[in-house]
Amino acid sequence: MTIQTIVSYTLMGLALIILLLAVLTMLYTRKSLTEYSRKLSSTLDAMIAGNQEIAFEEEKETLIGRIQVKMRSLYEIMLAQKEITRKEKQQLEETISDISHQVKTPIASLRMYHDFLSRENLPPQKQAEFLSDSDRQLDKLEFLMKSMIRMSRLETGMVTPLAALEPVYPLIQQTVCDIAPKAQAKGLDVRVDCLADLKAWFDPKWTQEALFNLLDNAVKYNRENGKILIRADRTDYYIRIQVKDTGKGIREESLPLIFKRFYREADNSNEEGVGIGLYLARQIIMQQKGFIEASSQAGKGSVFAIHLPADK
Repeated sequence: MTIQTIVSYTLMGLALIILLLAVLTMLYTRKSLTEYSRKLSSTLDAMIAGNQEIAFEEEKETLIGRIQVKMRSLYEIMLAQKEITRKEKQQLEETISDISHQVKTPIASLRMYHDFLSRENLPPQKQAEFLSDSDRQLDKLEFLMKSMIRMSRLETGMVTPLAALEPVYPLIQQTVCDIAPKAQAKGLDVRVDCLADLKAWFDPKWTQEALFNLLDNAVKYNRENGKILIRADRTDYYIRIQVKDTGKGIREESLPLIFKRFYREADNSNEEGVGIGLYLARQIIMQQKGFIEASSQAGKGSVFAIHLPADK
C-alpha cells in the first residue's frame, strides 16, 4: 500500500469523523433549541396567565438563564403596571361613589324647596326663607363641583404645581387678606410672625389655596373672639408655616382621619363644608415635595404645619 493510498484513507476517515460530529452537534443543538422553546413558551404562558409563582432560571449561566433575567424584569414591570391600574380603577370608583354621596343631600334639599315654592298661597316670608335655603344649597353644589374638579386634576396629573424659590411672607399676607372678612365677622385676632426674607420652593397659586384651607378651618372651628397665630420659620431642610388656633380642637382618635377625602366629624355637621379642604391641602403640598402635620387637644385648639422645601 502506497503512502498516497494511506493518506487518502486517513482523509476519508477524518471526513467521516467530522461529518459524524456535525450530525451529533446538530442533534444536540436541535434538542437544546426544543428545550429552550418549551421553557420559553411555558414562562410566557405563566406570565400571560398572571401566575405569581414563576420559576425563572436567571441564576444559570446559560442562554435561557440570561434571557429569563430580562423576562423577570419585564414581568415585574407588568405586575407593577397592573397594580397601578388596579389602584387607579379603585380610586375612580371611590371618587364616583363620593360624588354620588355628596351631591345627594343638596339635590334632595333643592327638590324639596322647589316643591314648597311651587305651592300656591305660600306666605312671602316663607317664600323668601325657602329661596335663601335654595341659594345655600346651590352654593354648596357649586363649591363641591369646583373642589372635585381641582381634586381630580391634581390626582390625575392634569395639573402639577410648579415650584420656584418664592418669598413666604407675601404668600401668608395674601391668604390672611382673603380670610380676613370671615375672621373679622367672628371677632378673631389674627397675627403673623414671619421674617420678610424667608424663602421656600413652592407654587404660589396652589400653595395659597392649601394655606387658605388651613386658615378657613382655623376660623370656622374657632371660638368667638378667639385667636389665630401664623408663624413661619426654618427647620433643617424645610420652611415651616404653622397655623395655631384657639378652637375646640380635634379628638386624638380622629387625627389620623382628618386628611381623608370627605371626612367630617359628627359634631361638625352644622358647619358649612364638605370635608375636602384638608385633603386638597395635603395633595397640593405633597406634590411640591412637602408635607403637612397636625396636632391638637380637644377643647384647647389645633396646630397645622405646612412644610415646604427650603432647598431645591
